[in-house]
Amino acid sequence: MGYLYVVFATLMWSFVGVMVKSASTMFSSNVITFGRFLFGFVFLGFFMKAKGRKISVHWKDKWIWIGVTGKSLNYIFENIAIGIGYAYSNIIIWPVQSVFLLIMAFVLFREKITPVKITASIFCMVGVFLVSWKGMSLSELFDGNLLSSVLLVFAAIGAGIHVTSQKALINTIDTGNMNFSVFLLSSMITFIPVPFTPQFTGHTSIMAVLSLVGLGFVTGASFYLNAEALKKISFFAAGIISNTSVLFTLLWSRLFLNEHINAYVISGVVTLLIGMFLLGIQKPVPAGTANK
Repeated sequence: MGYLYVVFATLMWSFVGVMVKSASTMFSSNVITFGRFLFGFVFLGFFMKAKGRKISVHWKDKWIWIGVTGKSLNYIFENIAIGIGYAYSNIIIWPVQSVFLLIMAFVLFREKITPVKITASIFCMVGVFLVSWKGMSLSELFDGNLLSSVLLVFAAIGAGIHVTSQKALINTIDTGNMNFSVFLLSSMITFIPVPFTPQFTGHTSIMAVLSLVGLGFVTGASFYLNAEALKKISFFAAGIISNTSVLFTLLWSRLFLNEHINAYVISGVVTLLIGMFLLGIQKPVPAGTANK
């Protein structure tokens, strides 16, 4: 069942770009961000209750708030970037986050940076550059495409901050309540600007509503499934499978949105996957640190 759990989680993550793009046809990025957290902690709480686990909210630890800050920035920047760019553009979050975590592991936890990790980081960054560039001219690159990539880099850093907080808390708080607390507090923080900004960006669409709810379901369910999977299979195996979400993300954006994918994007994806594979064979991040 462990492999089945991680496959389901991977497929859920791969639909994030398409669902954000769909939700953005009706809702503002602020509403999408708030909705992802709101439905996220509701669904996660449901799964925990179904398993008979006690739910408790942790809000006094500084690392919880660091996680709230990181995850909030992750979703805020990701939703804006996908709204103005391609649905598959968020695939660069994974490699950028991996490199950021490598740096944080060295700075905060004194983990050694090996030649393999340096090589992997180079592959990741080259892949990110190719996916972001897409072979465009300078005028095309600066016409919104570069902004989308820059926002996604900040989103990746936010995701990395969240994972770093999880690593700091892993021995003191169980991962279920840790993420439930982060999602709940993040929903409260990201709701603040909603009443003061435009809430709707287009016509009413049932697909947009379903996508918004679906994003929350992915936030809660994918974490739960991934955490369960890591109890049954190796982190390395789970990492290899979850990295395939990059490929599925490209497939869905092409099938459902008919987005343009050229040789530069494909070569970039192959390159960053090599980088993430090389990082994956190094010392793993603790269980339960899914970045979605």
